Amino acid sequence: MDAIRFQTIEVKEKRTIMGRLLPGADLVKGVEKICLENGIENGFIVSLIGSLKQANIVYAVQDKSNKIGIKYCDPTIVEGPLELLACQGTIGLTPEKKLSIHLHGLMSDPHMKVYGGHFVEGGNIVLATAEMMIVSAPDAQVTRDLDEETGFPLFKFYQG
Repeated sequence: MDAIRFQTIEVKEKRTIMGRLLPGADLVKGVEKICLENGIENGFIVSLIGSLKQANIVYAVQDKSNKIGIKYCDPTIVEGPLELLACQGTIGLTPEKKLSIHLHGLMSDPHMKVYGGHFVEGGNIVLATAEMMIVSAPDAQVTRDLDEETGFPLFKFYQG
């Protein structure tokens, strides 16, 4: 049996921000602005629901030339109206100290067809609302950097 590998930290301090993005806001840029306005550099989007005019997502596809056999497809626009059913993500910093929002979600179109993927910045336009709960972890350090094992920019978690 293969060894189970993992990385964890304990978060003792936390702060919760609740709010919403208004119609016309971009989902990823809006979450980023809320984090910047509230001084959140490390944390998690634990809940995000609402509706979108359109979505801009990527998702994993097979690529045998990649280290782990996948790559992300080119950005795909999903036209709305879309019901944003579930969305969550990670908040951290790049090595250059730029805020990085990693947001995944599920949405359905008017025919109840469900789409899912990784929201890319730009092109995710809020229709009626995007209501969220963000948990800040000020005693954690969440850093997104190139992971040599996978070849993807991934988050690593550190105490303090």
